[in-house]
Amino acid sequence: MAATFSPGESQREPHAPTDAAASGARGDADHVQAGSRSSASSDDHVAEKAALSPLSKREKVRRHCHRFWLWYLIATIVLLAILLPILFKVIVPAIVQAIINSQALPIHGGLLDVVTSDLVKMGVDTTLHVPLPARTTNFSMSLFRRDTSPYSPYVTLNVAGQRINGDTNFDIPGQLLTVENHTEFVHWLGEVFDQEEVDISLRGVPTVYLGALRSEPTLDKTTKMPGLRKFAGLSIQKLQLMLPPDKDGNNIKGTVNIPNWSLVVLNFGNITFNMFSGAVQIGHLTVYNNLLNPGNNSLSFDGNLDLAAVVKNLRAVLDSQSEALSRGQINLNVTGISVVKNGNQISYIAEVLRTRYMTATMSVISLVGDVFAGIMDGGTAGAGVPGGGTAGIVNILGDVLGNNTFIDHVLQHFNATRLLKGSSTGGSPLLSMRAAANPKEALMWKMVQMGLRRRLNLARSGN
Repeated sequence: MAATFSPGESQREPHAPTDAAASGARGDADHVQAGSRSSASSDDHVAEKAALSPLSKREKVRRHCHRFWLWYLIATIVLLAILLPILFKVIVPAIVQAIINSQALPIHGGLLDVVTSDLVKMGVDTTLHVPLPARTTNFSMSLFRRDTSPYSPYVTLNVAGQRINGDTNFDIPGQLLTVENHTEFVHWLGEVFDQEEVDISLRGVPTVYLGALRSEPTLDKTTKMPGLRKFAGLSIQKLQLMLPPDKDGNNIKGTVNIPNWSLVVLNFGNITFNMFSGAVQIGHLTVYNNLLNPGNNSLSFDGNLDLAAVVKNLRAVLDSQSEALSRGQINLNVTGISVVKNGNQISYIAEVLRTRYMTATMSVISLVGDVFAGIMDGGTAGAGVPGGGTAGIVNILGDVLGNNTFIDHVLQHFNATRLLKGSSTGGSPLLSMRAAANPKEALMWKMVQMGLRRRLNLARSGN
């Protein structure tokens, strides 16, 4: 059925919208506009991001550190708390110890000055090389023999603090020390006397500062220095026979050369030696003021030559000189008796010298010339000589020797030695006799014989 409309309803005017309806319509419109604006803003933001360049690694790290700086600070503090004690207590001391261990400590000089049997004055000059500036405080350094067990130092040096940088002289001036172990000191001095190169072992605990960093390394080193080589090259430069003997009973005096092969200045005072020709003791001598600088040292001596013992053991004396006489020399063996410094007996040096033989050489020509010069010089003095003048001195010599056969024996033995030497080496006896008949040498010996015989004859005739 068809719907029927009332004419009145269809022609009715539309009603105006209510307030609620109007408000809802505006809300819908605002929502649409807000959505449009949000979409536009989002599109703009995306466009801005697309326009920005990517972050560099440094910027990323900076942003990361800025974000986590507190954690990194805590980790750094913990790490330093662990590492700093290791650095100060382990690493730095290990570096300093390695530097100390690498030092050669070469001996450039020093001093060994005897004082008494319990005291000695010693000093050492050496060099240190360090890559970093440093300084040391005062410390004690002991000298010992490494071969001895247990550890037994014989002296202890007091070392003053010094500043060290690069190659630095490390000098320990001479100081008065107590001999702590007499036996060890004598052993070491014996090594110094015997060897060409001797060990010096040092031990101490210095305090070393690298800036403000403090460490206490152990110094335990063995270095070397030249030894004395048993005074090799010892020689009598001048020997004068004094007749009659002086008030102390000495009948010889002269000068002796004592070489010091070491780099250390030695001061031993007065040393008395026994003299031997081979195994025959023929007297003694005293060398005065043994201040031995490195190199050769000419020192004065006096003593007593036992002429009676020489004559009594003439054959043994001449036999012991066979090899030396073939070179135109005389060898005298000496061994120490006593060492005295300022009236004090120095036992540790005497113990070394008593058990060791040293050989002193002298030219035969120099010996004969010096002996004759001594006879003539003594004769002109004539003090206390019976009869006065040279005749009195020669009378004393004649009383000791008996006659002039002593010189004849010496000359005959010298020529016979040369003859036998030539035969033993396969040479012709005739050639050996010709060699012995060197004109200059023969003339010298003839003059010696003639001079001595003339003096003896003049003395016996009373002239």
